[in-house]
Amino acid sequence: MKVCRFAMLALAAMILSGTCGAAAEFKNGTAFALGNVPKELVVERRAGEPVRFSLEENPSTGFKWEVESNTNECEVALERRGRDGKTTCGAPGKLDVTVTSRIYTPARVEFRYRRPWEKDAAPWKTMRLIVYTVGEAKDPRYPRTAVNLLLEKECARRGITLVDWHLHIRGGMTPELAYLRETNSFVRSSAMENHGREWEIYDNARLRDFAARARKANPKMPVGIQVNDRDWFEKIDAGTRAQFDYILADSMIMGKLPSGRDNRLWMVAEIPDADKWMEEYFAHVMKILDEPISIYANPTYLPTPIAAEYDRLWTEERMRAVIAKCIEKGIAIEIQAESAFPRPAFLRLAKEMGAKFSFGTNNFDPGPKDLSKWLEAIVWLDLGPSDIWTPPAR
Repeated sequence: MKVCRFAMLALAAMILSGTCGAAAEFKNGTAFALGNVPKELVVERRAGEPVRFSLEENPSTGFKWEVESNTNECEVALERRGRDGKTTCGAPGKLDVTVTSRIYTPARVEFRYRRPWEKDAAPWKTMRLIVYTVGEAKDPRYPRTAVNLLLEKECARRGITLVDWHLHIRGGMTPELAYLRETNSFVRSSAMENHGREWEIYDNARLRDFAARARKANPKMPVGIQVNDRDWFEKIDAGTRAQFDYILADSMIMGKLPSGRDNRLWMVAEIPDADKWMEEYFAHVMKILDEPISIYANPTYLPTPIAAEYDRLWTEERMRAVIAKCIEKGIAIEIQAESAFPRPAFLRLAKEMGAKFSFGTNNFDPGPKDLSKWLEAIVWLDLGPSDIWTPPAR
């Protein structure tokens, strides 16, 4: 994890005493008075909107700060200002904090602080900030478009029950809205959250809380987890795992950056040697498929710098190996709405080899997605009920 260190002079007297208040109501631009900084702030904001607050300072003490966020896509800036509002390094005033994030998944920022002279003798004190990004108010129900009407007709004719297994609770989507969507649609909903060290839900207690909240919305709605750490099956205990109907994984996080954070492939700007990278990536995919997952999402994904080389890099031998592993392990191959992956050659080969398919939207907000790709795959591959994955009974 990337850690930014700030040696700050003359900070809040609250910190000096080590006391913090309870979780506070937050409005952008809040200035926290001496002795009144909360242990935790929970903030909702619109996409692209920064979170700003400030801490008052005391002129006679200094503190060392560490700031750590749980995602590559979150930036934290600290700026010290004097009483006259001008940027300063010495005069007493306030510490301005600005947090920006490009993601909908909750961002977690932890502020750690202590006196510089305490060094390792005293524990760091913490203040935690949770930032939720909410989408614009949208009707979660699927509209009666020509595509959706045709998809409904095809599924009815073929006896297929469609379930959106990749339905994230984020960006304003809630278990309650997911349930509302399915009451007006032939597509059943699920409710799924991300799990991992760089995500808000990162321990067993939070996973159980999420499962309970989702089942309260509708006890019959499937509840799942998207796992992002490759040792997740060692971290999630058996009792917690039993609370979920399915476990979804993709291969879009591979290795670590020099900062220690996860390497998110959709943020990769350059790949100097595509063939060498592909060998490592293929091994990464096969390792994931050896984990006890239910669904392989966005299969055969490639980062933007080498996506044009898909047909060369994803050889038939590699595709067959991935599909065979999915069949061996009982893992569904996802057909994702609005995704360029997998390409038709992979889907055709998967059908020929006898793989099972699942469907997902990978939403960022409550708004419905274009389901054209689902319709095309069902008709083109001539899918029937025996081709569709269903989870084992709990």
